[in-house]
Amino acid sequence: MSQRRSVLIGVGIPVALVLALFAWGVLQNDGEAGRPGINDNFGQVVLSVEPFADFELTTLAGDVVSLKDYRGKIVVVDFWSSWCAPCRAEGPVLAETYKTWRDRGVEFIGIAIWDSVGPVEEFITRNGIEYVNGIDETGGLAVDFGVSGIPEKFFVNTSGEIVKKVIGPNTRQTLDAILTDMTDEALGITSGG
Repeated sequence: MSQRRSVLIGVGIPVALVLALFAWGVLQNDGEAGRPGINDNFGQVVLSVEPFADFELTTLAGDVVSLKDYRGKIVVVDFWSSWCAPCRAEGPVLAETYKTWRDRGVEFIGIAIWDSVGPVEEFITRNGIEYVNGIDETGGLAVDFGVSGIPEKFFVNTSGEIVKKVIGPNTRQTLDAILTDMTDEALGITSGG
């Protein structure tokens, strides 16, 4: 009887711990297993991806795009979801920022994580978003890029190198500052007096 109890304890405790961790993860993601966390803090963090990483994304229009298609342009890759409150608040900011910067050699690519076509299209229409968007239904691209929560943005220079990762919702001012620095760098303009 004591050997049986030891086996039950030896197996039962690790199983209980795994189930407790799973329950904690689900609670942290508003009851949705598999969803990434939500970033409500803002800031630049260490890159979580190789500098020249690439991807292929099928857009809502049915085209396939990759980062290499945008060489020569600065690219903002935005990981988001229609169910994410900070993403919803940031939608109009991104739409307006893109309209300002698109004629200056800057492109945006939106990647909706664990989302579906209806809510994504409604989000895009409601916010007047005109840049390319696609859906990462399985979360594979998010995993490949080391996305830990949304929204998260990766900034790619004209050589195709990922140079910055910023987590959390952005303001127009923070995006303008990053894009100004990147375009100045691309043009060889140095700051300083």
